[in-house]
Amino acid sequence: SVYLLEEKIEGGSATFTKYIHNMDCGPSLSAHEDGYDIAEFLAFTQHVQYSKTGGLVFISNYQGKSNDADDSDSSIGDGSDVFSEGNVESTVASFEKHHECNRFCKWPGFGL
Repeated sequence: SVYLLEEKIEGGSATFTKYIHNMDCGPSLSAHEDGYDIAEFLAFTQHVQYSKTGGLVFISNYQGKSNDADDSDSSIGDGSDVFSEGNVESTVASFEKHHECNRFCKWPGFGL
């Protein structure tokens, strides 16, 4: 048997935020919602991961409290399901089509 233990997020659903769903490559929040700036930065980190791995992988399923993004999954583009059932090859394959570059991605210093 295999067991997965995760840290309990105190405060219930009132403090819990789903920044990026495990089948998306962009924020789950709207621009006017609290935590959107964090979700936007996390979407940028997905772009960096995707670029640096030659399109093979990026982290998804960012969630947690507004100052504690946690419980992420890696999406792997070779069809391997090595971390959890949340890894969807099609999400990686469609990254370039669905990712919308944001202010972080567009910063000239990153060269994305």
